[in-house]
Amino acid sequence: MEIGSRIRFFRIQKNMTQEELADKIISISYLSKIENNQTSASIEVLEMLCDRLGIKLIEDEEYTILKELNDWYYKIIHKKKDEAVKFYESFEKKTNSNDSRVAILYVLYELRYFIFTRQLDKAEEHINKINLFKDILDTKMNYYYEKFVGHFHYLLNRFSVSLKYFKESERILGGSIHFESWEQADLFYYIGLVYNRLGKLALSIVYIQKALSIYQSLYDLKRSAECQILLGISYEKIDEFELAEENYRLAHKVAEGINDSHLLGMIYHNLGIVMSKQEKALEAIEHYKKSLQFKTDQMIVGKLRTIQGLIEEYYNLGNIEKSQELLKQGKSLVEKNKELNLREYEIHFMYYDYLYYDSDNLAKFIEKEALPYFEGTEHLIQIASYAEKLGKYYYENHKYKLASHYLSKAVTLLKKQGHINIRS
Repeated sequence: MEIGSRIRFFRIQKNMTQEELADKIISISYLSKIENNQTSASIEVLEMLCDRLGIKLIEDEEYTILKELNDWYYKIIHKKKDEAVKFYESFEKKTNSNDSRVAILYVLYELRYFIFTRQLDKAEEHINKINLFKDILDTKMNYYYEKFVGHFHYLLNRFSVSLKYFKESERILGGSIHFESWEQADLFYYIGLVYNRLGKLALSIVYIQKALSIYQSLYDLKRSAECQILLGISYEKIDEFELAEENYRLAHKVAEGINDSHLLGMIYHNLGIVMSKQEKALEAIEHYKKSLQFKTDQMIVGKLRTIQGLIEEYYNLGNIEKSQELLKQGKSLVEKNKELNLREYEIHFMYYDYLYYDSDNLAKFIEKEALPYFEGTEHLIQIASYAEKLGKYYYENHKYKLASHYLSKAVTLLKKQGHINIRS
């Protein structure tokens, strides 16, 4: 990397302005030219700038640290949270590299670490900082940047934006740069996941099968099971319930074999959805209950999702008392975890609050809070669900024009998601 680019990178990392770095050494305009590699400076000037930044003029090649960083990234990708956290806490104290490649990779992997640990505010700060020196990233670094930013937007339910970044990563992946096969599989998995959320289920299945093929060749049982679960979800969304259950059974066999409670919780939850869609409420409830048994206190979102399913099933069965009991449990869990982004579940539980205790204001809540929130994301299924609820409410109250508007909206969104087949 050219010395000007290195100086700009380390200045940004240390949150120094050009004025602060240039002070009593050179002019700001001259520093700007150096940082943009538009001029050559004397060794004396460069040494003074590097000294102020706390780096050496000549790069070291710190292969040992590079290997440590790559091992850390592997732990993150394979969701070994305890090991990843332990490495970060120890490495953060000694990160003082003079090698700009090491320093940049550390910043990129740190971004992925913040995404992995759901520290999204820190992740956003990192993205903004990286954007200030993005032009000095090499091809492989650009691949990581595009992929990690795609993941960031996925977690914020910005699925179309996420897909744009993931597809740029895929373009780079198809070039001449070598990537490990597990890295390729990880990208294919997330592209499949985004396509699933956007309702492009045929494309989702294609990418997940590509990822699954690689994971099976690597004998990576856990990631293979994750692919089977996502395939099951895709098949469930197009009402291919037998195929969905078959994939869940395959995943269940693996999850039991490796004693993975997280996977088992996911599998039973999704089996609950399959039963619910077939109006088998009692079987759905049994699967949801099993799901909760496998979800630890750290699996907050997973627990909330399953509690929501149970609330709905008990409501449909007319067991209002049990539904209200679970509603109270869900609201308490949201309240105890305010630091997390749980607005989606807060909305779901507020809906049942209005349904049970303030039905006169239910329509207003859906129009003013529920629909605007989900329309601000790309949760098309949730928008369709609340539009359908509102349409039915207006129909029952003889407001047929409004009922028609919201029911039509729900049908249009469900068609987009592939939940309604358009037949000639």
